[in-house]
Amino acid sequence: MSGVWGTVDVGNTSIHIGLFAAADSRPLPAPTVTFSAASHEPDFTSLEALLPSDSVAWHVVSVNRPGQAAFEAWLKANRPGDSCRILAHTDLPLQISVAAPQKVGMDRLAAAVGANAIRDPRRPAIIIDAGSAITVDMVAASGSFLGGAIVPGMRMAARALAGQTDLLPEITVDVGEVPTAIGTDTLAAMRSGLYYSAVGGVRELIARFTAELIGPSPQVIFAGGDAAKLAPQMRIECVTIDHLVLGGVAIAARAAKGSR
Repeated sequence: MSGVWGTVDVGNTSIHIGLFAAADSRPLPAPTVTFSAASHEPDFTSLEALLPSDSVAWHVVSVNRPGQAAFEAWLKANRPGDSCRILAHTDLPLQISVAAPQKVGMDRLAAAVGANAIRDPRRPAIIIDAGSAITVDMVAASGSFLGGAIVPGMRMAARALAGQTDLLPEITVDVGEVPTAIGTDTLAAMRSGLYYSAVGGVRELIARFTAELIGPSPQVIFAGGDAAKLAPQMRIECVTIDHLVLGGVAIAARAAKGSR
């Protein structure tokens, strides 16, 4: 074994892969490389040049079964000496205070692990992971995962508009572009609706989560590909942490090694 760990976050849009040494003490290692998950057969060829000749221990969190299967198949064909562990909720250093923890998305739970590593331990946290779907979750000041909400992300909503109507096209809401609220044509009206419905939905969920709390006000942590579009519109103090899920996987890998 090389002493290098591999962490993998298989999402619906992207597959983030991080490599770090076993002695790495950073709470949230950054990704080494990112692949598109749009295809059921992503090309991992460029990953080979980044890996040591010795075997690597991989830890994977996935919400995309075809993407996960493609990565496992690539490992089997190209890195037969590597180990690969698909993490379950029981593998995470996290108390999960919901009725059926095995049914919670592993990306949401891994993000909670990552948030617990960086939040003020005296305060709860609201975690917004803005990707294909937008998840808004709560961890208590004790670190326990309490649950949350799931809504369509902007790209998903755009596809639904285009796919379930006759004349509306599929559009994107570009990073850094804040649309005007009153759209003067169909495309502008769609951009406004997609963007401000996401902004308003997240704001409302943050407000309602906060209202249900007793004690210190929560920290608000954003992650995911659309975090940069939404976080500046929240009108409250918040922080954006890139690749929070991948960081949670790394923490789980470190905790698993320590327990063994």
